[in-house]
Amino acid sequence: MNKRVVLLAVFAPIWLTACAIGYQARGSLSDVAGELRGKGYPGNAGEGGRFALANGDGTVQCDGQMWPADNSPTPGSCEGETGRGIVRCTDRREMAVRWTAITCLSFTGSGEDGAGNRLMFLMQRAR
Repeated sequence: MNKRVVLLAVFAPIWLTACAIGYQARGSLSDVAGELRGKGYPGNAGEGGRFALANGDGTVQCDGQMWPADNSPTPGSCEGETGRGIVRCTDRREMAVRWTAITCLSFTGSGEDGAGNRLMFLMQRAR
């Protein structure tokens, strides 16, 4: 039997389970009614991550790209790390954001667009 087929058969269920659990993303924009919801896509160590958010009817969608931490207060732990990122939305707004790791599986952040509207977001491992 082909080694690739065997490896795929063994590891595919593990990968699919990991993807099914995933990360949840939530947020709010001060000038958009209701909560924004979506998914988070953490990167590997040192790669940052990203998330996608949309309001309830999908008229506003935002994609956030987080860069690796620029401050790590506790060596060997990601808790308390902080960094920068950028969020771009379908309504043409773009915001520089700052994020902070709450735990190694969650982070929160915020930013402001050119008109002073505030974005707040949270990404965490789904339970």
